[in-house]
Amino acid sequence: MKKILIIGAAVYQLPAIQRVVELGYEVYCVDYKEGQPGFEFATGYRVVDVKDKENCLKYAQELDVDGVMSWGSTLTLPTVSYIGERMNLPCMPISTAEISTSKYLIRKKLTDCGLNSGGEVFDLHSWEEADSKQYVVPFVVKPCDGSGSRGVYIVKDEAEIKKAIQYAFDGARDKQIYVEPYIEGVEYSAEAYASNGEVYVYSIVKTEFSWTKDYPVYKQTTYLGISKETEALIVEEVRKATLALGLNFGPINFDIIISDADGKPYIIDVGIRNGQNLIASHIVPYSRGVDELNNSINICIGNNMEIKPKRKEYISSRLLIYIPGTIEEIFSYQNLIGKDHIVDIIMRKKVGDVLPHYQTKSDICGWVLSKGETPEEASMYADKAWERLKEYIIIK
Repeated sequence: MKKILIIGAAVYQLPAIQRVVELGYEVYCVDYKEGQPGFEFATGYRVVDVKDKENCLKYAQELDVDGVMSWGSTLTLPTVSYIGERMNLPCMPISTAEISTSKYLIRKKLTDCGLNSGGEVFDLHSWEEADSKQYVVPFVVKPCDGSGSRGVYIVKDEAEIKKAIQYAFDGARDKQIYVEPYIEGVEYSAEAYASNGEVYVYSIVKTEFSWTKDYPVYKQTTYLGISKETEALIVEEVRKATLALGLNFGPINFDIIISDADGKPYIIDVGIRNGQNLIASHIVPYSRGVDELNNSINICIGNNMEIKPKRKEYISSRLLIYIPGTIEEIFSYQNLIGKDHIVDIIMRKKVGDVLPHYQTKSDICGWVLSKGETPEEASMYADKAWERLKEYIIIK
């Protein structure tokens, strides 16, 4: 039986760990502390920091693994490639994995290769450097090692510059930050997959987020508000970026702004990993007929993959976020799947769980996914499904 080592055993790696088991392989994990959720499902594990390349390699060699991978994380990629290259296993080059953890190096590489940038991109390592620079307002300042929106500040007034730079430095683990132009426009997420010189753009997703009194409306819909011309521009920019970064091994997730000024796509962030918030695990399989997780497992052990999209359907995912309180009852909802355009319901909470006022995705009940003939229709059906499920989740 083949053995696969997964670097990381936290919530984001859990789907990969469980899938390896389902596929009939042995799965082993490393992570920095006991009690990580993935350890429960693993054939075996060792408590090792995911950034400790040598001790992770030692564990992989002891097991004589057939493949090494991660899922949902860029922090782990240098270790994955380090093990892969030393054990002659399929992996992305270490040079590519190393830049994957620096948003600045990725952004600068794309700018240097002539992709749409909007202006100069530069990094700062100290206040002395920061004070010596000239800034063109508006701009965005971010930690080089940032994750999500931590330390990100949009500067629209010169009076905010010092405050913004301090905020970014405070959010940077390695105390390195960078400045990039601010692009006014609509943001999308594009999910791509690269292998054997081919680049497939699986989905282009628009995120809608707004607050009501007690909770936010949080929804993601494929191809919402995108013309065929804009879609073609996004696909071409993603392909150029993938080639510029030398990516040829697995999933890539892009954050893109469609500029209000010129209608061009501007890549503002690249995650050399699968898209989160159900993009890779559910939205892509339902909309394009491609299983990214299976492909990522197969690629790490040298198996054949099916990476070419089989169809294009419109999917909308709405997060199940309701009022704060304690869940008193969850009625059986499985019979709703397949009816009224609902394609799936993923429930992450159980009776007795306390729902706080929403701050992060750990505070949600789950997701509902709906399908429509158009993106707008899929979005409408997701809203109706969300309303329907309010009757099934009793919160007091």
